[in-house]
Amino acid sequence: MKLVKILTIVALAVLLSVLLWVRTGPTPAAPVAPAASERPAAATDDPAAPTEIAPAETDDPNENAEPEYFTVSMVGDCTLSASKDKRDWGIGFQRTVGDDYAYPFANTVQFLNDDYLTIANLECSLSDNKYSSIEQFSFLGKAAYANILTEGSVEFVTLANNHTLDFGQNAYDDTAAALDAVGVAYAGEDECYLYEADGGLKIGLYCLYNGLTGNAFSLLSASAQEKLVAESKQMIDRAVQELAEQGAEYTIACLHMGTEGNYETTDVQVELCRYAIDAGFGSVYCTHAHRLQPAELYGDGIIFYGLGNWIFGGHTNPGNGKDPASYDTGIGKITLCRRGHRVTLDSYDFIPCSISSALDPENGVPGVNSHNNYQPTPYAEGGAAWQRAMSIISGTYEGANYTVGNYWDILSAMGG
Repeated sequence: MKLVKILTIVALAVLLSVLLWVRTGPTPAAPVAPAASERPAAATDDPAAPTEIAPAETDDPNENAEPEYFTVSMVGDCTLSASKDKRDWGIGFQRTVGDDYAYPFANTVQFLNDDYLTIANLECSLSDNKYSSIEQFSFLGKAAYANILTEGSVEFVTLANNHTLDFGQNAYDDTAAALDAVGVAYAGEDECYLYEADGGLKIGLYCLYNGLTGNAFSLLSASAQEKLVAESKQMIDRAVQELAEQGAEYTIACLHMGTEGNYETTDVQVELCRYAIDAGFGSVYCTHAHRLQPAELYGDGIIFYGLGNWIFGGHTNPGNGKDPASYDTGIGKITLCRRGHRVTLDSYDFIPCSISSALDPENGVPGVNSHNNYQPTPYAEGGAAWQRAMSIISGTYEGANYTVGNYWDILSAMGG
């Protein structure tokens, strides 16, 4: 009997121990502090101290990159010859310039020497061969006149314009050879060029004429106009893609359009220039009107709708002395900022000039006996001529477009 009682007590003790173990569970092991190398970078040994989280690394390499700046300058139409029936005139381009290749840019090269790239529209052929043309107004300068561009610090010219083929393909090839000989880069109709100097910014340039000038465009039917605009947009789209594939960091579209003698833009001109920005171009440089036209900040870029004439041998006295603004021109400048792989438009500027140094730089009002001496010269800042040119750029100019009655009369009155 005594043995039974002892076994019962032992069994109850074991049962009580089991019940207590089930209720409380096993004693957890003491926590182990992580090694210093395993701790978060901002961890602290003081549990009361606030936890500081280090900034996360960014995938944008531009965030802390040092900025680099590149200036691109743009000037208007360069026709380095008088028209074929005025080559021997005493005040014509050839007689005035002679072999002094530095003469045309003598008063403006200081604004172009230190930039990264200068762009111009070369609206003539350059060759020492004798060519004839059926065009009423055609311009053939000697091959050595390509040196005028290098003396003026021009690195690139567009050949996409309505005078490029006035003397046919052979003269075009001679022009290209003349430019190659002096190291001036170029692109022709619907062509791209990737410019890079000394390992600097890769600027993609695209050149397009495609018969879009106001005078030619107005001769088309409505359906033909729509087709031409649609085709031009497709060409612009292809150019954006091509330049991207070539590695361009910033792009500029060089478009040849507008109406000659007009200070106002055409609807198609605005549509296509803005389309180029929307399609991906950084800026647009437009030529053809032989008149200064407005500039516009659009999207993330800028559009120079028309920089007028620059060194223009086709004009002996633009406007026959009746249109003071016909002498107005200038240098468009954009400054680009590169941070890492990102390039943006930082700022832009415009330097108002006269196409001739023969005019009073203060008032710049030509008369019937005035003449173009093919030497662009800055206007005096704040003067009447300076203010007039700036009003054209800002789109506030109220002067009349230069029209005589028909295209033939306009060109004749313009002197070439």
